[in-house]
Amino acid sequence: MSARRKKNANSSERGIALVIVLLVLLLITMVVAGMMVMSTTDTAIGANFRDEQRAFFAARAGLEETRDRLRKTATDSLYTSLPTALPGTASSILYVTNPAAGEVVTPWLTAGSNYPDTEICNEVPCTNGVPAGNPWYINPAPAAASTSYAASPKLPWKWVRFMIKPNKSATGTSRIPSVDGAGTGTSMGARVCWNGTNELVTTNPDCGANAPVYMITALAVTPGGSRRMLQYEETINVNVPVVAALYAKNGITVGDAMNITGNTEAGCSASSVYGAASGTSTVALPGGGNVTGAPAGTVNNYGWGVNIPAMINGLSYGSTDVTTVPGTTHDSYAPPNYTIPSAGLGTIPASGGTPVTYMTPDLTVPGTTPASYRTLNLGGGGTGVTGYGILIVRGNLVIDASPTLDYYGLIIVQGDLTIKSSSTTPVNPRIHGTVLVGGAFSTNLTNMSGSISISQNACMVQNVIGGQFYKTVAQRELVY
Repeated sequence: MSARRKKNANSSERGIALVIVLLVLLLITMVVAGMMVMSTTDTAIGANFRDEQRAFFAARAGLEETRDRLRKTATDSLYTSLPTALPGTASSILYVTNPAAGEVVTPWLTAGSNYPDTEICNEVPCTNGVPAGNPWYINPAPAAASTSYAASPKLPWKWVRFMIKPNKSATGTSRIPSVDGAGTGTSMGARVCWNGTNELVTTNPDCGANAPVYMITALAVTPGGSRRMLQYEETINVNVPVVAALYAKNGITVGDAMNITGNTEAGCSASSVYGAASGTSTVALPGGGNVTGAPAGTVNNYGWGVNIPAMINGLSYGSTDVTTVPGTTHDSYAPPNYTIPSAGLGTIPASGGTPVTYMTPDLTVPGTTPASYRTLNLGGGGTGVTGYGILIVRGNLVIDASPTLDYYGLIIVQGDLTIKSSSTTPVNPRIHGTVLVGGAFSTNLTNMSGSISISQNACMVQNVIGGQFYKTVAQRELVY
């Protein structure tokens, strides 16, 4: 009886090892399967994140390409293609497209699958899904991505949209911030400009002495289907204060053969300014120099907040050494004066030329405190001084107005500026734009039977500095 019970007890334990092994195998299988699922999920998440990042940086690439092409001197420049009218009017939107091989990109068509711009009506008042204006976008052919900037393989940004930034209005511009904080009134939907420090709103047809602000929006769509939309607000890199037609830190002495006016030239909507403004001293008019402007012809001790070295640094990109103008001579050992008997500095606007930035070497005399400068001499022979653009003199400047002085744009002199005439021939030379002088201004026109004019034209100043880099004053990602 005892032997039988013992045998039955042993037989009841048979197979337990198999069950344990199967359970362990099942557990291991579940762990492995879970790890595989987690690994697959992590891989998918990583791939999705990578695709999203690819779309993000592709959109950034589209913005950066087109931002660089805003410069007049850029390869495939967009400068002359930029819209000048506020969005909501005809030809007020510019698209730059970047289709992949075999694609058609038509963002201005709201129907279809060719990457339509369904965001535009959040920024511009629309009727039936499109902004006002016939056509509302620049037509015919839109601008295209530049092969000079293209990566290999081609990045998947599809289009970039340019428009003048409007102030927020009650309808249609839900994604546009209000610059002046107003909820109603004439400033709603008006043009936004940049004054060098902050954005402001104007109801003028252009920004006058200030710089326009452009909104640049880019859409990128990857082959994997990720979509990102980014937006920049862009304006010129350096804003030049047009306080007067002639603005000098130190004293200004204007002879009777000199005409200076701060009244804006015809064709520019900028406000009139002083004729001559001295930052820390006075304006003298011996012999009755003719200076006009608004609110007055002259102003003494106006104040001097101009950082000329910083301004020169910001405007110097792509400049040409003024002492290398063809037909001129200078001594590479830097004598007291650089002499350029005849300087044709670029092409004047009547010829439809592109503004040129010229800059001298550093003419500071080593070891002098405060700094003293050598002098660049321009004019006095040949074709005289003619040009269109920016002339930067990192020292003193003497301009001989004979036989010709016909300059359009901006002149910046780090030291003193003197205008003279070595000829008695009657001439009527003129500078159109503004002149900034870090030292003093004087004239020596005793030999001259005519007169010389400096006429304020802030629009011309903004035009010539358009060849510089544009800077980003705001950026955001749009939920798309």
